[in-house]
Amino acid sequence: MKTPAAIVAFLAAIALGAAWPWFASYRAQASGMPPAPISTDYRERDRLIGFYEEQARRDPSDQITRRMLGSEYLQRFRETGDLNDVTRAHAIAARSLSLQPQGNVQALGVIASSDVAFHRFSEALAAERASLEADPFSDDARAQLASTLMEVGRYESSRRILSSPTDPDLSPTWKSIRARYDEVTGNLAVARIEMAEATQHVDRMISVPAYTRSWYHLRDAQLAFEAGDAQTAAVEYDESLRIYPDNAMALLFQAKFYRARHDWQRALAAATRSAELYPLPQALGYEADAQRALGDDEDASRTDALISAEQRLFNLQGINDRLLAMYYAEHREHLSDALAAARSDIGKRGNEIYADDTMAWVLATMGRWKEARVYAMRAARYGTEDPELQYHCGVIAWHTGHIGEARRRLSAALAVDAQFHPVYADDARRILVAIPK
Repeated sequence: MKTPAAIVAFLAAIALGAAWPWFASYRAQASGMPPAPISTDYRERDRLIGFYEEQARRDPSDQITRRMLGSEYLQRFRETGDLNDVTRAHAIAARSLSLQPQGNVQALGVIASSDVAFHRFSEALAAERASLEADPFSDDARAQLASTLMEVGRYESSRRILSSPTDPDLSPTWKSIRARYDEVTGNLAVARIEMAEATQHVDRMISVPAYTRSWYHLRDAQLAFEAGDAQTAAVEYDESLRIYPDNAMALLFQAKFYRARHDWQRALAAATRSAELYPLPQALGYEADAQRALGDDEDASRTDALISAEQRLFNLQGINDRLLAMYYAEHREHLSDALAAARSDIGKRGNEIYADDTMAWVLATMGRWKEARVYAMRAARYGTEDPELQYHCGVIAWHTGHIGEARRRLSAALAVDAQFHPVYADDARRILVAIPK
């Protein structure tokens, strides 16, 4: 199990947010090419980092090695979850930038990605704008800016960027970020097409890191699950893990998928492995849920105790505020802590859809329905089709007297996927039966 200093920041992707890879260095013509062999670059990561570290020690004025080293630190962070690598990446890229302030796009990209990882969104936006100023024709840099703008709820600004690429041959980065925009703004079917195209492109690129390739398949799986396409979701989770077996995020969402379908043995296996890699509340919670469903109350109690004993370690630097808030709200425990975490998340992100949804659901579980309604309406403003978000909004609508809206939202959630959640799906059916015709 990781030490507290190494617990991963899964960013917004864990809560259907976007952990977008910095992918500007990978451009290829994918048409007609067969799938590329899967890279095992991660096996050489430490050796490569050691080489660059030695080179940097030998030449204090070498800005190129430093920005390359920063990129390698970030890639190792994605693979292992060690937040210390994010700190290292930011520091070494800042040194590269000080040595070469003009046109140092790569160092600015590392700084921006590091700031996003720590949810320092204002600083990330500044670095991304500086990068774009240095290279105004880079669509990938523009897409990264659009991605971070979405992280803080600035969807119209993102739309303006994403509606006008300069290159008609769209990169996987552009397509994946455009897919995220379409997902959260109510165009899930279009988002799935865009993401599938991006993934197909990546699969045909020789030099893509294994983790990055795995991430694209994870996003395909997430969108399929959100759309109620269980068959594709299952295949894509498996493919993501075939490419990079230690992808803790893929294991976490695979556990969520099997948990929703009451496939408790598979949910337990995925959650246990994810928790072994990074013991986040969701992974341990899914593990405990599966253990309890399988009749292993003793092990479930031990897992619950582990969550309680280590809960403060899961939120280093406030990175996992949303994860904690939603975990506590779903299990109806530590609700004052959940509210504090939800407020912290909104403080960093502003009017972002899933920050609003988190606040709405925490307030709902506390019985503060009128306050929850304000945030639920904000969360639903773009028609996001995510059935769990629609369920949250529907329950809050029911408790605040908006009966027609409650019926519509709960019906919509179940129409997308009658098994979108192991508890909430049945609760949606119960409420629909109780709602007067």
